[in-house]
Amino acid sequence: MTQVAGRNGVGGGIAGWMSRRFGRGRRESDVAPLPVISSDTTKGHLGVLDSGLPGTYAGYYFTSVPVYAAIKLRADAVARPGLKVYRVSTIHGQPRREWVGHDHPAQELLDRVNPHWTGGDLWRATETYLNLWGESYWAVERDEAGVPVELWPLRPDRVRVVPDEREYIHGYVYSGPSGDSVPLAPDEVVRLRYFNPLEEYAGLSPVGPVRLSVDMGRDALKGNRSGFENDATPGVLFETDTAYSDAEIDRFYKIWTLRHKGPNNKLRPGILSPGMKASQVGFSPKDMEYLNTLRWTVEDVARAFNVPKPLLHDLERATYANIETTRRMFWETCVVPELKFFEEVLRERLLPMFGESSLVAEFDTSSIEALRESETERARRISMYVSAGVMTVEEARAEVGLG
Repeated sequence: MTQVAGRNGVGGGIAGWMSRRFGRGRRESDVAPLPVISSDTTKGHLGVLDSGLPGTYAGYYFTSVPVYAAIKLRADAVARPGLKVYRVSTIHGQPRREWVGHDHPAQELLDRVNPHWTGGDLWRATETYLNLWGESYWAVERDEAGVPVELWPLRPDRVRVVPDEREYIHGYVYSGPSGDSVPLAPDEVVRLRYFNPLEEYAGLSPVGPVRLSVDMGRDALKGNRSGFENDATPGVLFETDTAYSDAEIDRFYKIWTLRHKGPNNKLRPGILSPGMKASQVGFSPKDMEYLNTLRWTVEDVARAFNVPKPLLHDLERATYANIETTRRMFWETCVVPELKFFEEVLRERLLPMFGESSLVAEFDTSSIEALRESETERARRISMYVSAGVMTVEEARAEVGLG
């Protein structure tokens, strides 16, 4: 298979990255001796479930529709805004911010993080990992001058943190799919995590608090599916005091089907024999409990992932007006704070690797429709400013594009 060359002349994906590490003669012992990690810490770090489910929290991504929908919505949202690198300085006491341009190594890296991934791919993977495990890791590949040239997102459940009494983190060990382990120094990894009050070196997955509700919804689905497979409940019951033979019952069904089946006979009045009474079988209390369980699962997932219910296609009480408000609230209270979190990590952990202390990275949300000011709000604001004397009529006309 042909490998695609990257900016440093190599490629091959995660497997290629691992082989290059081993090719340099590195061993896991390079970050050893490894401190002993308690079973409780390992359990929390790897996201192993105590409910007996196989695998990790990632299993919910494949088995729960609300969890999948919430994570994908967040991942697609954080990948939308463009990311620009700026050089910040002060001139005559005034702060100045200048875009470094597409040719700057930092901007080039964040636009295309490795030969196979785009910047959007990186943020989708990062947000997905954070929402499943509460943490995400990027392996940083550098050229001979030490400048970062590639970023490789690593599965968090395959990364082990090596604590250090003095330096806090001694390094990391990444276990590949084939079982090989790659040691990584602290400055070769960018780590993102959600704060976990119970685990010093582990992130807190949003799936953790909501997993019981998700399990209930999944169990309700399984029970309902089993009920459908074994269900023999009729839609209509006919009650009679007369005992009919099997032949008479079959004749009744044939006549009933002939008279009422098909679109031309829809809602055609039915006539029953003397002594017969028909009643329709509706939802049982058990059926209503099943529906309420599914609704509760969606509501709990929406709370845990900070995603409004209407955006998870729960449109029971949705209108055009509140959908627009909901989208804006999702961006203002969920996505924008997440982007600020990413900007802080980039400023503190990645950008200093380029040898400049003045670099910052910012997401451009100006193209996000939900965050734009509506024409009505804009007109009201400008009118208020003109009335208060804050703006002149000429300035107001210029803002709305009039001469």
